[in-house]
Amino acid sequence: MPKPLDLPFVTQPGYDNDFPSLSARSEVSARTIQMIQAQDAKEDNRTTYTPLVDMLHKKEEPSQTTSPGFQVGQFSQEVQSGKSTTEGIIGKGEYENSDFQHKGFSFDICEERNRSVVKLKAPLHVKNRAMRNEMKRHMLGDNIKIFRPGMILVKGYLSLMDQVKLIMSCRDLGRGPGGFYQPGYGDGAKLHLKMMCLGKNWDPETSSYIDTRPIDETKPPPIPDEFARLVKGAIQECHDYLESNSKVRDARNVLPSMSPDICIINFYTKTGKLGLHQDKDESQESLRRRLPVVSFSLGDSADFVFGDQRDIEKAEKLILASGDALIFGGESRHIFHGVSAIYPDSAPKALLDETNLRPGRLNLTFRQY
Repeated sequence: MPKPLDLPFVTQPGYDNDFPSLSARSEVSARTIQMIQAQDAKEDNRTTYTPLVDMLHKKEEPSQTTSPGFQVGQFSQEVQSGKSTTEGIIGKGEYENSDFQHKGFSFDICEERNRSVVKLKAPLHVKNRAMRNEMKRHMLGDNIKIFRPGMILVKGYLSLMDQVKLIMSCRDLGRGPGGFYQPGYGDGAKLHLKMMCLGKNWDPETSSYIDTRPIDETKPPPIPDEFARLVKGAIQECHDYLESNSKVRDARNVLPSMSPDICIINFYTKTGKLGLHQDKDESQESLRRRLPVVSFSLGDSADFVFGDQRDIEKAEKLILASGDALIFGGESRHIFHGVSAIYPDSAPKALLDETNLRPGRLNLTFRQY
């Protein structure tokens, strides 16, 4: 029996694009929604459509980039160099798209586009309807749910463009040095997921954070600035909600603030699972202050299970969908949690149109070491 793995759970405003980001608190008026509705008729009559991913990789217009630290295609060039149950363990992994296949490096989370195959894309009026619904939820605060003190779910926190940019950046990072690989142990057992780290490398063999990855001696890429902004924005949205709806004077007493310096990115296939575990490998100072873990979900939905003990029969369950942000800190920082199931083919069609993300779930978890 291979030894268990205590793998940490791993799924901003200001972008200039056709899909406004809703990742920060903003005042959206009824007139704004009416203006968007008025555009639907015009947009539905368009016969051509340029995928966002094509615009993101349009090399002839280098001036159209996002803020420093979040330029798609940039990172791989800049950077040199309770535990999982047996249900998450498999034998030799499928290693693809790499000169290092024998080591399982350079997994591509997005499938190559077949230009000869014509796919029907989600109509613009469908995308706009989803965007309007997001706006309404944010206006009413219906997108936020408190499960227990310090554990808060922000539904639809990431806009479509946020999700596209996160996926494409993770793809670029994942194919470069320190990118996706299949974690395992010295005895050859491996986990049924692909993983990469940002900031510091999490080593499954020692259950600790280190500067370089032992399997290939690469240094993890840094966390892009825009990733960190999204994390801080999610925490701030929770603080604002707590202080305006829960009569909390200082929300930081319930959910502490944090500046992320480490991130674990996991890609689960449609059969992927992760047993109940605690995230407890950060520094003693971070754990003492109960600084939160922030989780972003992308792609297929998943059943997230959690509880006060490692007993799946007593665990509670919630569904995390693409674009959701889950934060747990304060009194909830040391909960047992895991992923019990992935919902195949549940990813938003518009997201798949733009990214060609493989079937499965991409999950980013941030914390402060």
